[in-house]
Amino acid sequence: MKKYADLLLESMIQHNPGLLPLADSYAATENCRGGALLMMSCWKTVTGLNYIAQCFCDPVQGQLFVTANVDESGAEAIFYGRLKIENNLISELELFIIRARGDAGFVFLPAEMKKLPEGWTEPIPDGEKAGREELQALGNALFGDEGRVSFEASEKCVLMEMGGIVYEDPEYLETMTDDRIKSGTKEPVTIQAGLWPERPLDPDARVAVIDEEQGAVISFGVVPGYVSAYITANATASCFVPASMIDMHRKTLKDRNLSGRRVLKDIPAVGITAEMARYYSGKIHGMHRYVCVQGPGAVSPWV
Repeated sequence: MKKYADLLLESMIQHNPGLLPLADSYAATENCRGGALLMMSCWKTVTGLNYIAQCFCDPVQGQLFVTANVDESGAEAIFYGRLKIENNLISELELFIIRARGDAGFVFLPAEMKKLPEGWTEPIPDGEKAGREELQALGNALFGDEGRVSFEASEKCVLMEMGGIVYEDPEYLETMTDDRIKSGTKEPVTIQAGLWPERPLDPDARVAVIDEEQGAVISFGVVPGYVSAYITANATASCFVPASMIDMHRKTLKDRNLSGRRVLKDIPAVGITAEMARYYSGKIHGMHRYVCVQGPGAVSPWV
C-alpha cells in the first residue's frame, strides 16, 4: 500500500494530480477544507520530497497514514495525511501541510522527523505483537475513556509532536503540573508520554489506521482550546492549549513578570489532531501528535 503514498507525493512534486488513480467519485480535504486536488496548495507549492518519515498501512480497512518532510522552494514543511484505497483506486484523501509553528500551535520540527526514538524504531520481540482488537482499544482510548481501559506507557515512551521529541521548559512544566514533575535542572526536559488524566477527550474521535505489523494505531480527534501566551524566562511566544488543560496553563502566567513584554491574549481555537501510538509487549512505547490549528468552533468534515 505504501506505493500510493509514494505516488501521492510524486504527483505533488510534478504538480499533476492526474497521476493519481482516483475513484470516479472521491472525497478530499487539505487542512480540513474540502476541494478538488487541482485546487489545493499542495499541488502548487510542493517542489520536492526530502524524505518520508513514517508510513503505516491498514489492509483490513484499506487505509494508510503517511508523514513526510517536503520542500517548498527551499523551505521545509511537514506533510501528513490519510488515504483510503478501494478497488485499487484512491477514494479518500485527508491531507495536511504545516508550514510554521502557528499552524500547529507551538511545536514545528520538520528537520527532526527522521530522528525517531527507540520506541518507534526497535523491532517488536517475537510473540509480543498486539492483536487488532487490542490496538483498536488503544485507538479508542487516545481520545476517550470508554470502559476506562488502562494502557501503561514504558519508561522510554517520550512525547513527540510535529516531527520531533518535545522538550519543555522545566519551570513551566513544574508550575503547570503542580510540581508533580521535578526535573532538577534548568535545561529543557523531555516529557514521558501516556494517557494522562488531563488529556483532551473527543466522543466523536475515530480510529483511522491500525498497522498490526508495526504495532501502531492512528486516531483523529477534534480538540477545542485556546491559543494562549507561552512565557518563559527567554521567550514570549504562544501555544495551543486544549480547553481541558487551560486552567493549569494559566497558572504558569500568574507569577510571571510581564512588564515590558507584548503578550498575546487568549484566542479560542480548535486543534484537529492526529494521535499516533505504538504498542507492543503490553505497553505504549511511542506517542506522536500532529496538530492543525483551526478557528473556534471548527469540526472535522470526516466525522
